[in-house]
Amino acid sequence: MPFDITPIDDKPAAQIKGLDLSQPLDPAVYRALVQTLSKYPVLVFHGQDLDAAAFHGFTRRFGTLQEHVLHKYRHAEFPGLSWLTNVASDGSVDEFGVRRATTWHSDGSYTAIPPTLGILHAYETPPTGGGTLFIDMGAAFDRLTPALQTRLRGLTGLHRHGAGPGGDMYDNSLSDKQKENHRDVFHPVVTQHPDSGRPILYVNETHTHKFEGINKTDSIALVNDLVAQAVQPDAIYHHQWTPGDMLIWDERSTIHRGEGDYTPTARRIMLRAIIDQISIHE
Repeated sequence: MPFDITPIDDKPAAQIKGLDLSQPLDPAVYRALVQTLSKYPVLVFHGQDLDAAAFHGFTRRFGTLQEHVLHKYRHAEFPGLSWLTNVASDGSVDEFGVRRATTWHSDGSYTAIPPTLGILHAYETPPTGGGTLFIDMGAAFDRLTPALQTRLRGLTGLHRHGAGPGGDMYDNSLSDKQKENHRDVFHPVVTQHPDSGRPILYVNETHTHKFEGINKTDSIALVNDLVAQAVQPDAIYHHQWTPGDMLIWDERSTIHRGEGDYTPTARRIMLRAIIDQISIHE
């Protein structure tokens, strides 16, 4: 590997050392990072310093960037990037920015072809709180009973933006036209990771709201039960942000959420990219 990999305890994460992500990198480095994600679905970098242009240049080498569904937070110059922030354009507190994304989710599970990678870079962080939590959903599937695994392999989940039991925060966040265009998409409850072949539990409380052949009430109960079994405290990777941190995670095999536990007036400003499909540019 062209960099050093240090596993973080027994969590689904590893710290990557020896790379300056603001500098041009050989395509082999990008391929090696993707390869590393098959074993450690969250990669942690410290001490990075990329402005928006450099961050855009780094992230787009992985593949096409997805323009975020919440238009308000798209970067004005680079619409493939989006702000994750509690600071409004006039400097006041963005209350929605504090509570946004604080329930378990996988970005874009409500799209027909969900994205592959999430990348987040921190610029300003609260002195306490404001972390992000991750769960490896391959390991979560492995922890289920064999009988439940067998049952889930035959189920299909219905996903729609903010329609799950934890998605209430997104009420009224989409325009009328967007709501018309956001209908249910169908994904197997158990997917197979394209690189490792590992079975993945593909369910989240923000966007998964029903299962084919199961009524709404029982579907919601099953979503809540599966998420509760997945997010055991000892299985969570908790990242406490500091300025200069960057995380890359595998959207296909993880769920995550922000803690939302910091003082709203403490500034939290991050820039995010979501990679649709990996296609490393030479």
